[in-house]
Parts: sequence; C-alpha cells; structure tokens
Amino acid sequence: MWSQNPSFRFEIEKFWKKKKGDHISSKVFVAGGCEWFLSVYPKGHLHADDHSSVYLRVANPKSLPIGWKRNVNFYFTALNHCNLERCRSNIVESKVLDPETSSWGFPKAFRRSQLKEKWFMGNDSLSIEFYSNVIEAVDGESDDVSEKEAPDINGFQVSASQVSYKNQIFE
Repeated sequence: MWSQNPSFRFEIEKFWKKKKGDHISSKVFVAGGCEWFLSVYPKGHLHADDHSSVYLRVANPKSLPIGWKRNVNFYFTALNHCNLERCRSNIVESKVLDPETSSWGFPKAFRRSQLKEKWFMGNDSLSIEFYSNVIEAVDGESDDVSEKEAPDINGFQVSASQVSYKNQIFE
C-alpha cells in the first residue's frame, strides 16, 4: 500500500551547476526493510540531454546472499525550494530487482526546461522525494525479509538484508 509520506527525501545542492555526466548519489536509506540509494544525473544520463535522470539502486548488492530479490513499486517527485511538487515521474509497478538488475529508473525522469520554468530557484538546490511500496523482499532462496524488522542475532540488532551474512559469522 502506498504511503502519503515519502520513503526518502534527497536534497541536492548546486543542482544546476553540475556538468554533463556528473551524478550525485544519496546516502543509503531503508524502505520496506531493504537498503537503497538514489543516483541522480542533473544533466541526464545516456542519451537524455534535455532531462534529468533518476535511478533507484539496491545498496551493496554484492553483499546480499545468493538468490536475493526485491519486488517494488515506486516513483519520484521533484520539489522546488518552497517544497511544492513540480514534477512527478511515471510509476514503476512490480519491478523485480535482483543480482542481474540491481537498479532501475528513468533516464528521462524530469524535463530540465520544465524544472527551470517552474522553479523560481532561490539557492540552486533541488529536492527529490522517493515513494515506494515494497511488495516482496527475499534474501536467499526462501528467506522473505519484507515482513521482518531488525532481527536479533546473538544479541545484535542487524538489518534484515544482513541476516544470512551475520549468521555465518556466528556459526
């Protein structure tokens, strides 16, 4: 079920001063029991010259157990300096992220001319909000973590995505 509140908000300073090919990565955050981060290309990624590109990425996919997957619905919004939504991406429905595809997003998330028209930039910053609904999160072949909170492993609270790894340490 979609929440009225964003799963994560990414504030980007000096957004318009970035060069073509530059990207900015957010800090790692948790949504739906899974660790993620965003990558934003202010002047576009690949052949999206007149757009800004935004991608959702699984954090540390190589550290996850064999057989992991994430099934998620998501979209992004762009906010101006007054925190008003100005643009919204398409909604991605039931996208499965796994070792072969650990990121997904939009090379043409927001048209740059539309952002500038509506922006009234006060401080050359942009905020991107990420909204998500994690349908299923599996760590390993049958380890569904989407319903779990931070489990206790030998007295330590660990993120759900690290349970298998931490169990190996304590064996």
